[in-house]
Parts: sequence; structure tokens; C-alpha cells
Amino acid sequence: MDSAPSISTSASQGQPAPPLLTSSITNESSDTDFTDLTSIKTPGSSILLQTDSPSDSRQSPRREQQDILSQYKRASLEPPDVTEEMEKWFSQADRYGFLDHEDVLMPEVSRKESERSVKWARMAKQRLLHGDSVHAFPYSRKFSKRVYKGIPDCWRRDAWYYMCTDGLRAAEQDNTLRQQYTRLLLQSNPHERQIDLDIPRTMNGHIMFRQRFGTGQRALFSVLRAFASFDQEVGYCQGMTNVVAMLLLYCEEEHSRS
Repeated sequence: MDSAPSISTSASQGQPAPPLLTSSITNESSDTDFTDLTSIKTPGSSILLQTDSPSDSRQSPRREQQDILSQYKRASLEPPDVTEEMEKWFSQADRYGFLDHEDVLMPEVSRKESERSVKWARMAKQRLLHGDSVHAFPYSRKFSKRVYKGIPDCWRRDAWYYMCTDGLRAAEQDNTLRQQYTRLLLQSNPHERQIDLDIPRTMNGHIMFRQRFGTGQRALFSVLRAFASFDQEVGYCQGMTNVVAMLLLYCEEEHSRS
């Protein structure tokens, strides 16, 4: 009877030695980059597991990056069915756009917010800037006091923009920043794969970020990509997704990045 093929191993004190991973890479610590391994072999064994060649390993991240970008670009060419989206999501959302969340705003709180909204409307002065309608506010002690009390939801976009642009003085550079944003989107960076992985986990209970490769997720992906290319020292970290998502709930894509 033919005997089964055997694998020879070295023995110490009559016990088989545990298998070890070895490769042509000199780094033998746990930090070894196993994506570049060309073989995995146990000592004294003739078993050899072939993996991708080094050239294929170098090309795969580039192909993966191109696939990620093509998915977001392809989705942007498909116009959404607004009526279907309204019926599907908006009837189930609370006043902030979150699904499966009880709107527990008490009547007294709602009344106070309505009263504050009227006060903010009286305080605001409408202006036209670069073809966009914006609001200016008198930078006074009363303004600061009302900010600390809490900006009404309907006034957050205008109030944040007014304060971030130093009373609209820095808003004169908006066109320059928009052009810079467009150029940054043409660049690629090594963080795109991780950004794409984190986007479905970000505020997925909100109607704006619910749909995969939808308008909200595309805007979130673009802003994070642009920032990672703009500030290469910081690049990208997971906490950025929630910050940008919150800004996108109130601001346009270009203003969120600026």
C-alpha cells in the first residue's frame, strides 16, 4: 500500500516545531507587510504557497483607487428620482432628517426656538455676495449673547458663515477658494480608500447620507478628499467624517470645505 506523502519538520525534544512564516523580506516582526510576500513556507517543508507577484501588488492599490473614484463619478451622472426619495425617506424622518428617531422636542422648547428665530430675523440684514444671498449681523454684545443661548436651527448656516468669514470680510475670497477646491478634486491621495470605507458608517441614519453613492455621500467624499490633498501633513482621520457631515447638513459642499 502506498504511504501518504509526509511533510518533514525539525523536532526538538521529540516535539514538532511550530510552523513559522518566512519571506524574502528581512523584516521578521509583526509589522511585516504581508501584501508583498512572494511565498509562505514552513521550515523543512516542501509546501510553497504562491501569492501575487510584487508588480501585481504595486498595481492593485492604483486599480482599487480608480474603481472607487469611478463609482462616485458614475453615481453623479444618474439623476435621482426626487418624488421617490421624498416618499421613501422624508415621511419617516424627524425635523432634523434622522430616521428611526423620535422627535422629542417639547412644546415649550419649540415655542422658545420659534421666538428666538423671529428675533434673529429682525437682527439679520440680507446682502448679495457673489450672486448668493447671505445675511450679516450686528457684531455686538447682544449678538454674542444670542449665540451662547443657542442659534436657532434655521439660522445656523447664515450665522456660522458670518462668523467663519470674520463678519463676511473674508468672504471676498470665496471665488478663489472655489477654484482651489475644484483643483484639489483633480488630485489623488493615499487616503481615498479609507475615506470610502468610513463614509457608509457616517450618519447613515440621516436621509442625506442614507443612500450609497447618493448626493450626500458624494459630497462627503469630495470634501474629505479635497482636505486630505490640501493639508497633506494632517491628511485624513476617522473623526473628520462626522465634522464634515454636520457642516454639509447646513452648508453647500464648497463652503463646508472652506
